[in-house]
Amino acid sequence: MVLSNASLYTGIREFARRFSNSNTTNYPNAQLDASINAYYDVFVSEVLKSMDDWDFQGEIATSSLVADQQEMVFPSDILKIKRVEVTYDGTNWYTATKFDISERSSANDTTSIARDFDVSKPYVELYDNSVFLYPIPTASVTGGIRIWYEKLPTFLSAVTDEPTFSRPFHVGLAYGAAKDFLEQYPSKENGPRLVSATNNVTITLGRMKEFYQKKDQDRDYVVSVGYTEYDYGNN
Repeated sequence: MVLSNASLYTGIREFARRFSNSNTTNYPNAQLDASINAYYDVFVSEVLKSMDDWDFQGEIATSSLVADQQEMVFPSDILKIKRVEVTYDGTNWYTATKFDISERSSANDTTSIARDFDVSKPYVELYDNSVFLYPIPTASVTGGIRIWYEKLPTFLSAVTDEPTFSRPFHVGLAYGAAKDFLEQYPSKENGPRLVSATNNVTITLGRMKEFYQKKDQDRDYVVSVGYTEYDYGNN
């Protein structure tokens, strides 16, 4: 099966239609594109699950603190938060500790928060689509919060768009889109194609996950002792 370009969006469309024996009439672009992008989200999520150190979809967002405003809305493309840093004076930065509101026994009014939290040891709660700051800023600070996060992929739309994960696995999006079509139109002829498409999605995902688990191999790990008071039988 020869493709015009399996890496580009137009090639993924072409492969999906050839594999499913479909065309622009029974599998119009709107439906095909929706399936391709649904599998794009799945594949990117699997890459992120497979990788510990290399932030494949990494991004850093900076926003300003506003006096007396506790809630900071997430970036619209956020998928997974890695780290939050805050400066309450524009000079001294501190890593914020993530916690859940259920861990707090005291009241959550502004007076209690100001009493229980310090700007040199900030906490954040991730709630809904926002970060809630503890303590609450008492002054506005330009660029006072930084969020390291994994971002959602931008959906493929232009014919020259290309998935962000490695090229050998782009064909998995076509297999997934073909699978969706074949499930919608079951027949004796489509049965073997559906089995093949399903198997190929599973195989491609498995190979991709194995690949990304080993992609960053130039890493020196540092092991430190967590408890330093124990003499381990020396005395």
